[in-house]
Amino acid sequence: MPPHKLIIRKIRSATRRVINFGRTCAKACATLVVRTKVRQWQKVAFAGTPSWDERNRIIAGFIPANSSVLDVGCGAQTLRQHLNPGCQYQPCDVVKSSTDVIFCDFNAGVYPDIKDRFDYVVCSGLLEYIRNPRKFLPRISLLGRVVILSYNPLLPGGSKLARLGNDLGWVNHFTKGELESLFDEMGLKWTILHTDKLAYIIYLLQPPKNADQP
Repeated sequence: MPPHKLIIRKIRSATRRVINFGRTCAKACATLVVRTKVRQWQKVAFAGTPSWDERNRIIAGFIPANSSVLDVGCGAQTLRQHLNPGCQYQPCDVVKSSTDVIFCDFNAGVYPDIKDRFDYVVCSGLLEYIRNPRKFLPRISLLGRVVILSYNPLLPGGSKLARLGNDLGWVNHFTKGELESLFDEMGLKWTILHTDKLAYIIYLLQPPKNADQP
């Protein structure tokens, strides 16, 4: 290749990197500024079956028949269709996609008002968007006898800026070890139920035996 064409190619490549970095930074800033991206979740709630629905199917497989289930951050409520027979399903979200949805906005400190614990609380793809996990985890564990939670940990060599600036807009960045240490700090007994090839982990969490009722 002639030297001048090689130089042009390098200039174009560098330009693309700068542009992409600028876009990532812009998305990261938007994620930091907007507390909860309600418009994003409105699209998810009414868009039908999401691309990550396989995760809900896997989670439902760990929930026995005839269990009561609180689905926090329920989105399009596709977990409901995967549950075993006889399960009582209660959706909870910042978007009321149906009349039975209990409104919640965890980043604003708004938690569902319930009288009795559910058998299972499901947090499928939610924790990544919680700005204060140390407040969220103890509060959410009071809502159920067992919590099933998925999380995409920061991988070795991963970039926190890239997570902030991805199209999803994740706002926290725990490694696997850091997240499990946080569970220990909160007094939550944890077990790994599933590790997926897409890098998310599904945990089963049990609150302390002396935890207060909601």
